[in-house]
Amino acid sequence: MPLNITSLRVADVSDLPVKNADGTPLVDPDTGAAITATVFGPATKIWQVADAAKRRKAIKRSREANGKFEAALNNEDEDNVEFLCAITKRFNHLQFDEVQGDADTVRAVYSDPRLWFIRDHLLDDTRSWENFTKASQSA
Repeated sequence: MPLNITSLRVADVSDLPVKNADGTPLVDPDTGAAITATVFGPATKIWQVADAAKRRKAIKRSREANGKFEAALNNEDEDNVEFLCAITKRFNHLQFDEVQGDADTVRAVYSDPRLWFIRDHLLDDTRSWENFTKASQSA
């Protein structure tokens, strides 16, 4: 019997582990529950629109700098924050002092330079198709 290729479709959303600076998964100190980020994957329109917007901004900066490619990287940190804010629904089992609501918590975490290890891990993990296979999905 031939392989039904549609059985290999990836999930739209997945809960990805939030990692510490050393790469170990974070856990809620009270309950031991894994701290995760519920994110849209690369097969979704949300992810694709956010990625395209990020690339367009970089191209625009390069064009405005008379074609200097280095200009595309001038606001890379801000672009990465905007991209991740667009594709992250919420953090699970995580709070940020004096911040309420999923969107505000997401923005606060990704915008804090001392927490950019979370941003960097999730930038890599949200581009990895294996994190959106049905077997790895926990959302």
